[in-house]
Amino acid sequence: MKALIISDNHGDQQILEQVTQSWQDRVDFMIHCGDSEMAPTLPVMQRFDVAAQGNNDWGLEYSLEQTVVKDKRRIYATHGHRYQVNSTLTPLMLKGQEQRADMVCYGHTHQLAVTVEDGMLMINPGSISLPRGQYAGLGGTYAVVGIDDERFSVDYYTRDNQPVADLHFVFNR
Repeated sequence: MKALIISDNHGDQQILEQVTQSWQDRVDFMIHCGDSEMAPTLPVMQRFDVAAQGNNDWGLEYSLEQTVVKDKRRIYATHGHRYQVNSTLTPLMLKGQEQRADMVCYGHTHQLAVTVEDGMLMINPGSISLPRGQYAGLGGTYAVVGIDDERFSVDYYTRDNQPVADLHFVFNR
């Protein structure tokens, strides 16, 4: 299974159009981790199999969190603001374990991050529109994750759909 994960576009509809059109035939699943600031009824938001409600998605009908099963893989998605992700991943990791997730997707920090805890991939794609932290100079990122029975493969991409060579990771499950 291959999934596209994106977050924190903060109303930038054009970048979502560009990225989802580029990947719609190359991934099995698309996840938005919140702060789209866009109505879920918009065609571009309808492309996402999962879209979480972020702390800036006031009045928009998104779920705060979702657990879905795709190709026998349990995926938990949330924005992360209710799990203290700016300072620790422990509450989010515990929630992922409670959900028996293979992959936990979150945003909120605007900083890309990826780790594996107890066989569970925890991934933040960074912000596609307002990046912060060490990789802010890339101008925005999203992630594409491959999952099979033995490993996770993670690649980060820039706004212009270019892979970031230093941000390719393979983790054993």
